[in-house]
Formats: sequence, C-alpha cells, structure tokens
Amino acid sequence: GKLKSIERNLEMHIKKVNPWFAVILCISLLNGISIWDRIQLNLDRGDDTGASISYLQLEIQNQNGAKNIFNPLRIKNNQLNSLDQQFSSQVKPKAYTTSKGLKTLLVSDNTMLESAFSFGIGCGYYQDPDNLAGLAHLMEHVVFLGSQENPNPVGWDEFLLKKGGAANAYTSADTTIFYVLSPPRELESVMSYFTKMLVNPVIDERSSVSEIDAVNQEHEKNIPNKVRAMIELAMYLAPEECPARKFGTGNKETLYINSKKNNINLKDALKEYHTNCYTSDNASIVIMGPQSNEELVKIADKIDGLFTNSGKATKGISKITNTVTSRSDSRTFKNQHSLAPGILSIFESSGNRKSNIGISSTGRITSRQTESKNKETNQDSIKSKSPNTEIEVVRMPRGSSSPPFVIIYWDSVSDSLSILRENAEWQMLKLIQYFFEDQSQNSIATELQKRKLATALEYFDNTSTQYSVYGLLFTATDDSDQTTSEIAKLTSAYMESLIEQINSKDDKWIQSFYKNYTNMANIKYEYDEERDTAGIASQAAESLLIFPDEPEMALSAFVKPVSMNKDSELSNGQITALKEFVKHLEPSKMKIIKLSDSLNSSSEHNFRFEPYKTEYSISKISLENSENTSKTIEALKSTNKIGELLTCVPGDLSIISFSEDKCPGYKSFEKEIQERKIGNELQPCPILEEEGLRIFWKGPIHTVPTINLTLVQRLPNKDVSNNVRVSLIANLHAQLQNSKMDYILSSFKLCGLEADISYSRGRFVINVQSYSSNFEDIIEKLSNYLVSESRLPTKTEFETALTNLKSEILNLSDLMAYDVATDVAQSVYLSNYYSRLQLRESLQKTEITFDEYIEKIKDIFSVGYFDALIVGNIGYEKSIKLVSRMVGSLVTKKIPYSNAIHDGILNVSGDIHIKANNPISSDKNNAVVAHFLTPPVDLIDVSIYSSIGEILNSPFYDTLRTEWQDGYVAFATTKYETPIISLIGAVQSAEKLSETLVCHMFSALKKVSKDVEEDLKEISKSEFEDKIRWFGLSKYSSQKLDSFTKYIEHFGKLVVSHELCFEKNKLIENATQAFISEPNIYIEKLNKLIKPSSSRRLVIVELIGNKSPDNKEDDLKLVSIANRDIPPTNEECKEILNSEIGKATMMDAISFKLGSSGSSNGKLRASRNNTSKEENSYVVYDSDIQCNISEENASFASGKDSKEVKTMLNVFGKRMSSMKFSSESKINGNKENSIGNKQNSNSITKNKRSSCDHSKL
Repeated sequence: GKLKSIERNLEMHIKKVNPWFAVILCISLLNGISIWDRIQLNLDRGDDTGASISYLQLEIQNQNGAKNIFNPLRIKNNQLNSLDQQFSSQVKPKAYTTSKGLKTLLVSDNTMLESAFSFGIGCGYYQDPDNLAGLAHLMEHVVFLGSQENPNPVGWDEFLLKKGGAANAYTSADTTIFYVLSPPRELESVMSYFTKMLVNPVIDERSSVSEIDAVNQEHEKNIPNKVRAMIELAMYLAPEECPARKFGTGNKETLYINSKKNNINLKDALKEYHTNCYTSDNASIVIMGPQSNEELVKIADKIDGLFTNSGKATKGISKITNTVTSRSDSRTFKNQHSLAPGILSIFESSGNRKSNIGISSTGRITSRQTESKNKETNQDSIKSKSPNTEIEVVRMPRGSSSPPFVIIYWDSVSDSLSILRENAEWQMLKLIQYFFEDQSQNSIATELQKRKLATALEYFDNTSTQYSVYGLLFTATDDSDQTTSEIAKLTSAYMESLIEQINSKDDKWIQSFYKNYTNMANIKYEYDEERDTAGIASQAAESLLIFPDEPEMALSAFVKPVSMNKDSELSNGQITALKEFVKHLEPSKMKIIKLSDSLNSSSEHNFRFEPYKTEYSISKISLENSENTSKTIEALKSTNKIGELLTCVPGDLSIISFSEDKCPGYKSFEKEIQERKIGNELQPCPILEEEGLRIFWKGPIHTVPTINLTLVQRLPNKDVSNNVRVSLIANLHAQLQNSKMDYILSSFKLCGLEADISYSRGRFVINVQSYSSNFEDIIEKLSNYLVSESRLPTKTEFETALTNLKSEILNLSDLMAYDVATDVAQSVYLSNYYSRLQLRESLQKTEITFDEYIEKIKDIFSVGYFDALIVGNIGYEKSIKLVSRMVGSLVTKKIPYSNAIHDGILNVSGDIHIKANNPISSDKNNAVVAHFLTPPVDLIDVSIYSSIGEILNSPFYDTLRTEWQDGYVAFATTKYETPIISLIGAVQSAEKLSETLVCHMFSALKKVSKDVEEDLKEISKSEFEDKIRWFGLSKYSSQKLDSFTKYIEHFGKLVVSHELCFEKNKLIENATQAFISEPNIYIEKLNKLIKPSSSRRLVIVELIGNKSPDNKEDDLKLVSIANRDIPPTNEECKEILNSEIGKATMMDAISFKLGSSGSSNGKLRASRNNTSKEENSYVVYDSDIQCNISEENASFASGKDSKEVKTMLNVFGKRMSSMKFSSESKINGNKENSIGNKQNSNSITKNKRSSCDHSKL
C-alpha cells in the first residue's frame, strides 16, 4: 500500500487549479485535502444591527501587549444567518498580528491527534530577478539545509525522523509555503528548529550549488510531460511585461551557468533575496493542534522572538498595491467543497518530500524569454485578426509517446486579482468548469466523441495576483488542422452560448444551478471523513498573505459551509462579477496550442522554448463552417446545458438501522456499533455464497450515508492465463464499459458518484460509490446498459474505445522514467501482469478487429467468477438483490473459483537484470528500479517489513539525493504483493550514468542498512518499543481503518486479490504488540531483503535516457555538502556491480513467446531464461499462509525461548478467538515456501472461504 501511495504522489499532473483556494479547500483539486466533518466554526455574533454588521470576536490584538488592536472581521449579519456557520466547542481560533508584523493564526482543537504549522512567505517566482530565473525556488530548497546554529545539511531530516514528523514546501507565483506535521509533544522543539532554518539559513557556495542540481533534476523530470510544456508555453506567451512569463523552476543554465557568465555571485543573490523577502512583515504563520490557545500563544511568542530579521520587506506580496476590495454589498463567502471530478495537475504545489515529489514545488512555472532573433512573441502577435474565419495556432512537436493534445485557452492580466478574489469567495470558476466538463447527452464532450474529434477534455485554470489563465485540454483523435478547427468551432459555439445565457435578463437557470451546487457542496462537506492538517495549515497561511485584511478567508478552512436547509442564491454583485468575467472568454480571445507531428515548415514565425528544449511555430487555420458544422453549432447554442446539471442532489440522507442477523460476530461490539465507530474487528460478513458468486457485506455502522460496491469478475483461467492478446482486448473492453458508464451515469457524476471499471491480471474490477439515495438507481442503470453478450456494442462504440485505448497505452508523456521501470519490473514476477510497453508492442503488431472483440465478449468476457464487497448505508437483503442483478446482467455463465484466474507469483528461478532505452521521447533521464523479493511472510513479517520501508526511506533519500546528488527521485519502500514483500529502491537522474545509479543504489542500501543496524544495536528495548509504535500496523500507528474510505481501501484490496483472511490487519496489530520487542529482528529481516541468498530474488530494471545529438556537457561540477560520506569510486562500482548483478540473467523489457500460429499468445517473462522448462508456471497461495505466526519468528522477535513462545502463542490465540466469524486457519510453525517452489506451481485453492479460526491459534 505504501508504494501505491508513493506512486500516486509521484504522478505528473496539470497544475493545481487556483492554489488560493484556502478558503474553499477544493477536495478534488487538492488531491485529498479535507476538513474533519465534526469541526464547525462558532461565530460570536455582535449586536451592531444598526450598521447591519456582525463582528467576529477573534481576539485580534498586538501579541506583545504594546497596544490593543481591535480589528473585527466585518461580515454582514444576513450573510452569517444564511451561512449558519458554527464553531464547535472544541475549536478555538485566535488571529492577530505581532509587533513585528507576523500575521498569525492559532487554532486549538482538542480532538486533533497531531499538530501542524505552516509558514507563508510573501514572495514567489514573480519576485525572481530577470537574470536569475528560479531563485525563489532555490531559496526554498536552501532553507532545508540547516541553520547557522544547526548547519548539518541533513540534520533537519534526521531530527524530524526521530521526532516522528513530516515536512514539505512549495513555491508558487506569489508565495513560498512551508508546512510541517509534528507529534503534539514535540511541536515546540520542531517549530524552533525549523524557524531557525527559515530565519537564518546556511547560504554558502557549496549548499547553493548542491541545491541547483536538485532544482535542475526537478525540471529535467518535467521536460517529457507535453501537457505541462504546453501550459507553460501558454503562460510564456503572456504580455511582455507580465511576470507569468518567468521560468519559475529554474535549472542549471539559469541559476549556475548564466550567473557565472554574468559575474553574478549566487551566494550574495540568495542572501539579498532572503533579506528582502523573508521578513516578519512579509510572513504568516498558522499553528494547529490539540494544545490550548494559551499554550499555542506561548509557542508563537517564542517563534516570533526568533525572527531577528524584522525589517520591512522590499519585495513580495506585501508590496503589491491591493486595488481590489471585496463587495461591501454582497459579502457571501462560501467554503464549499469542489464537486467536480478530479482535475489533472502537472504543476506540483506540494508533495511528500521523502517521496521526492514537490520537495519544493515548481509553482506556476513559465519560461524566460529566449535569445532567438525571432523572440518577439508578445500576446498581440498570436491574436486572430479574423476570429470568424481563421485563428492563429501555436504548434509544438508531438514526439512518439504523446497523444495529439490540443489546448484552447483564454487569459487575463488586469483583472486577475479581482477574479482570484471572486473565485475565493464563491467559486466563480466552477460554473465554467461544470459547463465544459458535463458529459450528458448534449454536452460538448459527448458531441466531440460522437464526431470522433476528441476522446476526452479537461478544464484547467490558474489564478494568481497578476495573471490568470483558463482553458480546456483536449485529447484529439488526430493532429490534423481540420480536427483542431472543428474542436475550436464547437468550443467557440459553447462559449457564445454560455455568454449569452449569463447576460440574459432571466438568471433563473444560474440560480437553480448554484442552489443545487451549494446543497451538494454542503453534503460533501458534512460527510467527508478525511482531513489533511498540513494542507489546511498551508492553505490558511497562504490566504493570510493574499488577503491580509480579511483573515476570515484563512479562517474559512475551519468553517462549515452553507447549511443544507438554507436557500443559497447568487447576489446581484456576484452575477455582475460573473458577467464581467465571461468577457474574457469571448471566442475572439480564444488561443490555441497543439501538438503536431511536425512544425509548419512554411511558417515565418518559428521560435524556441528554451526551458523545454523544444521548437514551436505560429501559423493560421481556418474556422469557416461547413453546412453540417453550422447546423451542429446552432443546435448546441439552442440547448441549455447548465440546466441539466446537478439534478441528482440526494434527498434522504438518514442512516438505516443495522441488523446483526448475518453478522453474529458483531454482537460482541454492540457499543462500537451504537456509536458507529469503525474498527478492524468489524470485518465484512459473508451474506451469500453460491456457485460463481460470493458477497461480503458491512452494513450501516458508519457515519456517512454512502454505499460502496467493489465487484470483481475473474475470467476463466484456460482463456486468460499468459495470454497478452486477451489482456489487451480486455483493456479495450474496460475502456468501452467506462465510456458507457460515463454516459449513462452522467446525471449523477456531480452528486458524489465515483464509478469506474478497470482490468488487470485476468480480472475486471467494477467500483461504484454514491450517496445511498442514488445507489439503487445507479445499479439499475448499469445493469440495463453495460455491454454484455445480450447487449453487444456498436461498431462506432468499438472504434471510439479503440481510439481511447491507443491514446492511453501509447501515451507515455504523463509518466516518469522510474514509473516505466517499475511497471516493467512488476511484469517479471506477477502472474498475468503485462507492462504498458508489452501491451503497446502487442497493439502495434496486430490491429484489434471488431469481430475479434465481439468474439471475446461472447466466449470469455461473459463468463466469470465473482467476489463482491458492499459496504455502507444498505441492508444485506437489498445488497444481495442489487449485486445479483448486476452480476446477472454482465455474464451468461458463472464458474467456480477453481476454474477462474488466480493471483500468483511467477517462478523466478534467479536474479533478473533488464536494460533498455527510455521509451519516453525527449526524456534524458536514466532510471533504475530494483525489486528485492522475499519468500512468503507471516503476520510478524508483514509488520516488520512494512516498518522497514518507513525506516529506510529518509536516510536512503538523504544519501542519494543530498550527499551523493544522484537525482531528484530517490526512494526506498516496501510493497506487499501476496505472498511476498518487495523492497523497492529507485533512483532517477539525467546527469548520472545508469551504471553509476545502479552502483549507488546498492551502495546506499547497504550503507543505510548498516546505519540502521548500528542504531538498533544502541537503542534500548523500551525505546525500540516506543519507536515501532509509530510504524507499520501497530495499534499506535496512523494506518487505521477509522474511516469509511480507509475501510473500503483495505478490504476492497483484499477482495480484489481474493485474500479473504479479513482478520489479518487486526492480527498484525496485536502480533506487533505481543511479540515484537527485540531490535535484532529488524536487522535480520533487513539483511534478508538486501543480501543475496537462496530464497531472495532480485529484479532490476535499468532505463537509459535519450541524449540529444547536440547535447553538450557544461562546467557544473557538484560537490558533496555533507562531507560525511562520498560515493563509491569507479573501480569500487565495478566490484559492486559484479557482486550484485554479475550472475543475473539479462532480459529484454519486451518479450513474447511466439506460438505455432505466430501470434503473440504466451508470455515469456520470469521464465524467459533458456533453462526453464515450465515457462508459464506460477505459484498460487491460499490465504492461510498469510494468517499465521511461525514459532521461529515469534521466538526471534520476542527474544523468548521455545517454551515461552508457545505459551505466548496460546494466550495470543485465546485473545483473538473473539474475532472468529466462521473462518478457518491455524498457526503454522516454521512453515516455509519460496518464490520458486514448483511443488505448488499452478495450485488451486478450494472454493471455500480461506480465513482464520483464531480458536486454533
């Protein structure tokens, strides 16, 4: 699960849309940022009714007591009444400005389990000097390298690891934000350490140079992402005077080479920037935690005292003239959650520092002006003079790994701050987003697909204080000018329709839509269980800087939005603001950037976009309408699209009563059920078991009126096993089913529905989640319309799905090199798993025909074995009815589990080394990923190995990234793939040779392992036990099933992999506490992972970057800033490589076994060496193997002798016997199995529930 989380964090996305949404905390745009549902802000309303103003009493005062400042937040009484905002009794906010000008917000919440703080600095890349692009970003990096008092460059990471905290930062256009999580008891010490780095960082030549390499690596990983490059080019084409043109990330050329050429002292430049920007009057701080406000004030006092640089800022947001004020007549701020589907974000604004994502964000990165003789590329040069007949288009090279993307966008300079404020107050831009992303029958998305112009579109926007951009990203079906022209014409028609409706006298349709939107946003907020304290703190800190005179903007992060029973309408002022805004979206102001296989050779306007090492040209395309196009556009204009949206707002949200009839084991937990407390003990209950179908259910013991269905269809083993062609067509089938699902469920999409169908490893997985009042209608629609043998698709639907599949599989530009390497590595040892490269190879070799697809639907996809998990606000009888209905609609024949495909591990007979060229076009990065595979594990192993991943990652990162400066990506983690644990090490760099990266990765793992071993030998048992509480799956760790979402993720994964030992998580938790008390167990297990042995296997994938022919080496020589350790020499590396992979079998990244017919049917993967006779054999393990504790492990982990261990096991078993639900297992003493155990090859488990009978433990 940890690797999956890291992989999600490491994905490349479109820039976080409108990062100033501190005040609205848009969940879908902030990748999980949320607020705990129990927090409601309680406003203390004043009695100043004569002025119709309510004062929010927040003790806004001078912190040092020099004078009392009372500056109440001026909010309309009628607004407060309509919003019905309430502080809960637990939440105590306190906002003030210190005598040094530090804008401070303290939030005491005694229900919090962790503390968090965030510093905001009112300077971003807009404040970069023209001759030092990326300086703000570099300064953000340098802050983490220590302080004058604590100059150790890796000291902060080591300190934070020991304290149990986490930290990150991001640089945006206007601000630089740092945020830290900390255990409450360590808050003061962690804040003190960090503040000293922030105020007095170590700025010297060595630290500056080392972090330039990190910045450069960060940019190098972004270059292959075409969407990112397109959006940055759009911003670069802003007016000449606009700061959005700046190249915010920076790289070696802008920060090092140019500074040397221009005799700029980088150290002095950093010091000057820090002096001008990192001042108390240009900073904000937000502190949250369970401490009282009195305690937080004392901490804040000490932090304020550390700001020795209390001079006035000469740069930054505090110097921007705020010419825009909020409308005094219509202050209707709303803190709704965003309801729109998740938007891609290529601009990371935050991320896990230890996962190497957004260690510092690139922010709104734009390019510096090129030195080309044709550098005149101002905004006017690309405006269409005749918008009705032709428009100018900017073209970029497409490359071999990107679909034909098209971006249509609009921008604004003069009104940007006004738009930012309106959007912050009432999410104005959401109206535009909903209008475009609607997928109902008459929407632009549907029309584009009908006409085979585009397979997908996504809205994006980015708003800063001085520049805003809004647009649509289309995945076009081809890169022809005709297709681009048709897309532009439809977009233009839609904009004309929108502008016409907004400017009409009747605003009923807007008000109706906004009322539904408000109600839906409140429902989402009310029942959202997840929260991200770091995200809340950082967004609040940002808002304090952007809106310094309106602290309620920052406070809104803790405010419950508009009550569901209150009408919410847009005010006249808001309607006026919307009408002003859409003037920026007129078709005549539309701009286009597209990817093309070649630039227009006839164009006289060719330019170079230097940061992305790419050319671009400007030429014109015709927008003249044909007769058919004109009719289509007129039809579109006459249709009211917005009126069709959000008609699905759920009505009945009451939680039904829970029946224990099917869950006798729940009787022991009546109190938990009554209080609706979710715990590991309350596992899903089996409510139906018949031939080909098993249903597990957990009823309404949650606090959310939601239902989730995970339905797994396993295809016949005889048809699917080791057949890449079937896997490819099954992916096509999933594409088509998703398109059908999007269409038939479009009316529910914005009302809490999450639904998708995926295919992997021989199984289709259908996930459906919605509010309970909509769930039955949704299942009924799916049962009536999804493709099956009785409802075959049309040829047009097939062709559209095939186009989508090709776009998805052929597009590698959204991946990083290490992603590709990881995908290839997993294909080596996971049964029936095919990498994207292998699927791409099969797709390019032989085209899929319509007849072939129909044949597979009838013969294979309409047959299967099903596991279902249904959880939430639904009874078991209805659950059986709905699941059975859906299963019956999908297949004509159910098969027993024994005949279905099983998950397994391929017989890896030895270490495997795969070396290949990086398939991502224009990507210079080398990448190395190593998977160290263990034999099957027991409960203690799972706990220990999961902890090892957390323990290794930070020092592994510090060694490769900070000390040896190998690359921006460097991480070590563990991943659980039943029945093995893989330790995964990864490093990616455009600067170091791949062989060097391989050597360094092995060396770093050994070095870190040795350091960990030394630490564990010195630690006392009590210290050790206290430390492991916060790792892995112990009862103290944060990995709890304490929310509906976490519960679904955990048990859904078990059902998908057919691991039906549901008690495992609770067993691991208790086994950790009962047995693990001996530090040496970690040393032994760590060595077992890393050191070669007869049972361990290594799969290593090495990708070689694409160096351009004209690539020239520069004179940047990096030095180690730590001076504590140096990487291996070339001679030492030769010895290391020979020792670690000298005997590994070399294989190709793409290998298929050609059958007698010459088609690519069998897959020669882990058995690709010539010595194996069982090329396609793999091992399948019963769940029992994972639900055991071996006596040997228990003895080693506890330090007890055999007799004591047996007694402990007996006690442990009796303690767990209350968890028995009708399950079966046993403690397995010293039961061993290995990855290559051929005795179990192709073993089949019986069609029964393989779970744990703890009375036998």
